[in-house]
Amino acid sequence: MKAANKKAADDTKHQRILSDQPGDLLKARGPRAARAVIREALLRLWDDQALSLAGNIAFRAILAMFPFLIFVSSLTAFIGDPGVANRLIEFLIAIVPAPLVDTLVAEVRAVMTVRRGDVAGVGLLLTIWFAVGGVDSVRVGLNRAYDIKEERSTLLIYPLQIMVVVGGALVFVVAGYLLVLAPLAGSLADRLLPGIEPGWLTLDLVRYPAAAALLTTALFAAHALLPGRRIRFSNMWPGVLITVAVWMVLAGAFSLYLARFADYASYYAGLAGVIAALYFIYLAAVVLIFGGEVNRALRIRRLSRAMRGTL
Repeated sequence: MKAANKKAADDTKHQRILSDQPGDLLKARGPRAARAVIREALLRLWDDQALSLAGNIAFRAILAMFPFLIFVSSLTAFIGDPGVANRLIEFLIAIVPAPLVDTLVAEVRAVMTVRRGDVAGVGLLLTIWFAVGGVDSVRVGLNRAYDIKEERSTLLIYPLQIMVVVGGALVFVVAGYLLVLAPLAGSLADRLLPGIEPGWLTLDLVRYPAAAALLTTALFAAHALLPGRRIRFSNMWPGVLITVAVWMVLAGAFSLYLARFADYASYYAGLAGVIAALYFIYLAAVVLIFGGEVNRALRIRRLSRAMRGTL
């Protein structure tokens, strides 16, 4: 017990509060405490140079996007069901803001519907080369957000990041199969429960719950695997849920912005879709790091309360 209290005291001692009203973060309750946590997280977002890191993540993500899709289509061809690629395209079009995806959908369809069997070919190598860089930027951002000094060797970090990329592709393919099976599940329910319409389980019905589930799972995996220290579930779930919620709001707001106000084509011509995607991914990356900063601010608050309880 004494050792735990000493550790909490040491952790609290080394946590530097950036807010000019530390009492609100440490002692306030209710809405006042929530505002203090958000304020501290925003200050730390700036102090940790998260905006630069988010730009790196966005750039790497754009570079990795099409090689990653080629890799996914290679997996679907290798497994033997090219129809999964079409279902995944429909899913992406359904959950990504329409003005953002309209300019890219032709290219996405081109790379995902061409039947490929070169799983270990150029698509895989390019995906690993570019996507691992993006994953590494996320790792650095989360380490800064959680105030973790990286002590793992490159020989451990690099294979872990490759595992994250390949695992993400496999999860994507599995999601495609589940989407293909959705209409079959509706037909099965009609047989088991007479009176239920067989077409009730459609892509429109499952797209947003499926997207939220995939995003939430991916975020928990990122917070659990990428930082240089094990993060307890109780210390990560608030930031993860905040990230998912803000991402959903961001997607709707960005879609409205592109549809009514932005005219990227007049500035970037044929690159309009890529530039719009770059902006969107950049904002999403900022929100991702912000979720880690929220968890860090909450940890400072918990450590302070634990210290007060020992006095």
